[in-house]
Amino acid sequence: MNDTGSIRTTAPAAPSSFAARLRFRIAAEQELHELTRDREREARILDDAAVRVAPGPWQIAQLFRRPR
Repeated sequence: MNDTGSIRTTAPAAPSSFAARLRFRIAAEQELHELTRDREREARILDDAAVRVAPGPWQIAQLFRRPR
């Protein structure tokens, strides 16, 4: 018997639907992505792109989206 085998529950957990399992998996993948992303590298890439690419009117939103 493991540590949790002796704990009695009042009701068994309801089987989760396919949609609920899919939502949980997507949320977990997004959380892992956020925890493991390299923000310094992303900032360097954006800075390099700002120097190399001549900004046009369609890229004005990028100027306001960049965290500084």
